[in-house]
Amino acid sequence: MKKIIFLLFVMLGLATFSQAQIIKFTASVGDLEMDNMLTDIHNQAIKDINTFTNDVVSTFNVVNSKIEAALKILAPGDVYMAAQLSFSTNKPFDDVVKTYSANKSKGWGAIAKEMGIKPGSAEFHAMKNSMKSKKGKGNGNSESKGNGKGGNGNKGKGKK
Repeated sequence: MKKIIFLLFVMLGLATFSQAQIIKFTASVGDLEMDNMLTDIHNQAIKDINTFTNDVVSTFNVVNSKIEAALKILAPGDVYMAAQLSFSTNKPFDDVVKTYSANKSKGWGAIAKEMGIKPGSAEFHAMKNSMKSKKGKGNGNSESKGNGKGGNGNKGKGKK
């Protein structure tokens, strides 16, 4: 009986260790405030991944299965940023994930710039405000996403 209990503790320890390796995350937006907010969002997500997934699905109108698939290859903070960038640029979530996955070394700031969000632009500040809202309210919504339409509207229906 003691051996069985010991083995269970060892297996639990290995599972915890491997999970910690999977969720390694370094924010790479290039704006210190956004990096800190994204790190906070990531840290909250790993505490309750189901709530995080539901929030991203409802906030950015991305299908649950796409978020779950992205979480298999990206850290929660990166998944959040992909959803945010997809929403802000009106590009399909899958395209943003693929672009980031292929160019991680460039960081999110460079990816955003390539997708049309320039540092300091109105769209950039709208993304930053959305992240502030996520951090403050826990839902990720903001009044405007920098596209002049505000809220979720009907952007990207059928694409994500």
